[in-house]
Amino acid sequence: MTFAWHAVRRSFELEQTAPQEKIHLITDCMHVTSEEGEFSFVKLPPVRSTSKHGAHWMSPGELSPELSTDGVANGSLDPDTLPDAASVCGVYFVANPDQTIEVTMKQVNVECRTGGLMAFVDGWELNGQYFPGERDHEKPLELRVQEFCAEQTGGPWPVKTGSAASNAWVFRSSQNAALVQYRIPERGSFVLSARFHHNPKPCNIMAEGLAPYYMLRNYGQRRNCTLTALFPAVVSVIALEVGEINESVRYCERVRVDDKLEIGGSVGLDPSYQLTRASTICGRSRGRMDLDQTILCGTTSVRLISSGRFTNQAMVTMRMADESDLRLATVICEM
Repeated sequence: MTFAWHAVRRSFELEQTAPQEKIHLITDCMHVTSEEGEFSFVKLPPVRSTSKHGAHWMSPGELSPELSTDGVANGSLDPDTLPDAASVCGVYFVANPDQTIEVTMKQVNVECRTGGLMAFVDGWELNGQYFPGERDHEKPLELRVQEFCAEQTGGPWPVKTGSAASNAWVFRSSQNAALVQYRIPERGSFVLSARFHHNPKPCNIMAEGLAPYYMLRNYGQRRNCTLTALFPAVVSVIALEVGEINESVRYCERVRVDDKLEIGGSVGLDPSYQLTRASTICGRSRGRMDLDQTILCGTTSVRLISSGRFTNQAMVTMRMADESDLRLATVICEM
C-alpha cells in the first residue's frame, strides 16, 4: 500500500498546472515597473449612446468600470490617463543591475493600416535620447529599436509556437533596462510577458536607487559603461581601479588619458552628449575613498571610459539627494 500511495502522489503532482503569471493592467501612458509577469493594454473607440436626451459619444472611461462594450473586463482605464491618437506611450522595465529583460509578445492587435505601431527598445528612450547612449552601447541604434504591428505577422495572433515567425516576437535587452513603445490611434490591444535573466557581465546599469552599491567594470575590453539614475543624486566613489597600476587616484580633467571615470549630470537621458562633469578621476585607490559629490540634475551618471588596455572597475553608491545636500551641490543643471 505504501508503494501504491507514492505512485499515486507522484502522478497527481505531475498533473499540477504551473502557477499563472501575475497580470498587470497598463493604465498610464508611461508605465514604469520592476516586476516580472504578464502586462496587458486595451484601447476601445468611442461608443455612440442613445438616451432620452439624444445621442452622444462616450469614451471607454465613461463605461462601466467592470465591462467594455463587448462585455469583457477592460481594467477600468481612467480617461484622463488614456493617450490621444498621436501619443507614443511605453512600458519601461528596470530590473536588478545584474539582470537582463526578456519580453515575449503573446498577443498583438495593433493595426498598421490605421497608423498603429509598436517597438521594442534595447534600453530606454525619453524625448529622443536613449540609455545606454548611442556611443556607449555595443549595438547600433537601428538594431536596438525593432518596430512591428499586427499585419506583419502574416496571420492570426498568437503566432504558433515553433513557427519560423515566432522568434521575431521574443526580444531581449543587453542590460537591466528595456522599453516597449506603442501608438494606437483608434483601437487595439496587446499582451506581453516579461522575464528577468541573470547577466554575468553587466556594463550599463539603470539605477533604481535601492542597491547598496554598484560596480562598473569593463572586463578588460574597450567599452564604455554607464550607471544612470533619473533623479538628482549624491554619488560616492568607494573604490577605484582605472588605468595604470602604479598610479594613485587623481583628478585627470586636464590630462589626456584614455581610461577614466566621469561623474556628472545632464538634462537628457544620454550623458555621452551633454554631461556636465562634476569630476573626472583615474588611478587606483589603496583603500576606501568615500568621495562624495552632489549632482542636482534630472539625470545623474557615472561613466567608466576604457581603452581596453587595462581591466578597470569602480565601486560607487548612489542615493537620491535631499534638502540637506543642496548647499554641497557640485553640479546644478537647469531643471
